[in-house]
Amino acid sequence: MDHDRLADKDLLVVSHGYKHFVKSQVDVLAAYFNSVTVCVRYNWFADAASRLPVSGGEGFGKDAKIAQTNVPENVRVVETPLFYLPVDVQREHLLGQQHVRKVKKKLADHPVSFDLIHCHMTWTSGYVGARLKEELGIPYVLTVHANRNWFEKQLDSDNDRLKRAWTDADRLVRVNRRDRSKLEPYNDDVVHVPNGYNTDVFERLSTAAARERLGIDDDTPVVFALGTLKPRKGFQHLMRAMTRVHETEPDARLVIGGQGGMRDELESLAGELGIDDRTDLLGYVESETLNDWMNAADVFVLPSYSESFGVVQLEAMACGTPVVATKNGGSEEVVTSDDYGLLVEGPESHDELADAVVDALHKRWDADAIQSYANEFTWENVCEEIADLYVEVLDETTESERQPATTA
Repeated sequence: MDHDRLADKDLLVVSHGYKHFVKSQVDVLAAYFNSVTVCVRYNWFADAASRLPVSGGEGFGKDAKIAQTNVPENVRVVETPLFYLPVDVQREHLLGQQHVRKVKKKLADHPVSFDLIHCHMTWTSGYVGARLKEELGIPYVLTVHANRNWFEKQLDSDNDRLKRAWTDADRLVRVNRRDRSKLEPYNDDVVHVPNGYNTDVFERLSTAAARERLGIDDDTPVVFALGTLKPRKGFQHLMRAMTRVHETEPDARLVIGGQGGMRDELESLAGELGIDDRTDLLGYVESETLNDWMNAADVFVLPSYSESFGVVQLEAMACGTPVVATKNGGSEEVVTSDDYGLLVEGPESHDELADAVVDALHKRWDADAIQSYANEFTWENVCEEIADLYVEVLDETTESERQPATTA
C-alpha cells in the first residue's frame, strides 16, 4: 500500500483519552501524516471532585486522560472538557450532543482543514465522528474498543445516536475477530485490527537483572497481574486461587500492579485468606519498573470477566513471559496457543485457575517463541494495517467524487 498518499494529509482523532493505547497508536501514525489533531474528552467535574470530599470521578479528569509529555511535533492535543455526574442518565443519550458542540467549538478557529477522521470508542466519540463526517464532507473511521460486557450493552441499547456511529463509519474497526459478525448488520465495512503494545516501554531483559533491581530472590515463584483494581478484573478470585497454589508452591508471591477503588477490599481479603505475607499490591507502577516486573515474573495472570482484547497480555509476552488468562472475550484472541499461555473458563473457577498457575510455574516455556509471537503486535506493525485502511478509505472517497452524477 502506498502510504505516501498520507504524507500531505491532516488527520483528526476524536477520543476519550490521549494516554496508553490511543497515544501509542497516534504517535506512531503521526509519522505518516502532515499533522494529527487529537480532541480528547474529559470530565471537568472529576477535576473539581478531586478537590472536594466526594468520590466517583476518579480516572475521568484531565490528568488521567491526557499525557503532557513526549508528544510528537506534528501532534496537537485539543482538550475537550465535558460535564456529567458519574451516574448521570445523560451519559446514555444527551452526552453525545454535548460532545459534538464542544468539539465543533474547539475546532472553529483551528487552522487545519482535515482530510480524515478517526474516532476511538463508539459513545460518544463515534457519534461526534458521524456528525463531523456529515458537516465536513470527509470520511470517518471508528475503532470499537468496548470490553465484552460493555459491547453487549451497546448492542442492546435503544440509543439511535450510538448506532449511527456504527452505520455512518467508512470503516468500522473491531479489535477482536469474534464480534465482527455482530457489527455487520450495521455496516458493510467491518474489519478486524488488533490493539498493539508499546515497544518503547516493554522489552525483554534478563530475568536475573530485573529481579535484582526489584529485590526478589531468584528462586521465588512470582505471579504478576496488572490492571485497574475493580471487580471486573477478577483479582479477588485470583487471590482465592492463590490459596490453592500455595499448597504446591508455598513460597509463591502474588504481585498486583494498578490503582482503583478495590484496594482496601483486596488488602482485607488477603488478610482473611492468610496470604497477606505473600501478596503485594503495588499501586501505580512507573513504566521502567513495570517492565522489570514483566520480566521478573514467572507467569502473568489476567483473571478478568470481560475484555475487548487485552493488550497487557502482549506486554508480558513481549518480555518472554507466559500468560494465564480467563476466557473473557478478548484473551482467547491473544492466547491462541498453549505455547504462549493457558486459558481457563472464568475467574470464579478457582481450582482451574489455580491449576493453570501451577502448571505455568512448572512448565518449561520457550521465551524466544513467546517474544516472537508478541512482536507481531507491535504498534509499528498494527499501524501499518491502520494506514492501509486510511489509504483505502481516501481512495474510495476520491473515486466517489470522480463518479459523474446520475440523472433520472
